[in-house]
Amino acid sequence: MKQLLVVAIALIASTSIFSQKTMTAEQMNTFTKGAFEAADFDQYIGSDGHTYKVGDTLKIGRPSNNKTFSFIQDYTGVAGALAGTPMTYTAAGSSGSNTIIKRIYAQGTKRAGFQIYIIGKGLCGLCPNYLINFEEAIAVNELKSLGMNKENAIAKLKEQKELLDMGMITQEQFEKIKSELAPLIMKN
Repeated sequence: MKQLLVVAIALIASTSIFSQKTMTAEQMNTFTKGAFEAADFDQYIGSDGHTYKVGDTLKIGRPSNNKTFSFIQDYTGVAGALAGTPMTYTAAGSSGSNTIIKRIYAQGTKRAGFQIYIIGKGLCGLCPNYLINFEEAIAVNELKSLGMNKENAIAKLKEQKELLDMGMITQEQFEKIKSELAPLIMKN
């Protein structure tokens, strides 16, 4: 038991050693640490272009299968792991609820790669928190994106073009918006 506690403390200590301020989806492609090491971040700029920060509120979407979420788990933390409480996938009843970001971190191995995870506040004070595989949950709409995807960016650009044609905005305003949306539209 003492050995298990020492290992848990070492893991927690190692995560704070690698603390950085910001991580982007593009940087995740080249991110590496040792096996089982994690790195904490204050904010993460997702593949949707939005900056997610500790303290932000996220909306949980629908599970990718009928009964449970595939990329959102109930998380009891280190205490639950030490007590032998297994992690379970979050039930469909959490659809539509909000969660507040408590922690953002990257974890994985050099061989399998690293991914961004978010710990989100549970539904109530006694409820388990959420462990969210962030990019995967966004990709299958288990988590609602706060950013813009390619289709949203195209629709916004078309809307702005109509406003330009009606004389509601200037050419300079349109060009500024176009330059902001171009990376999202041109992304594969």
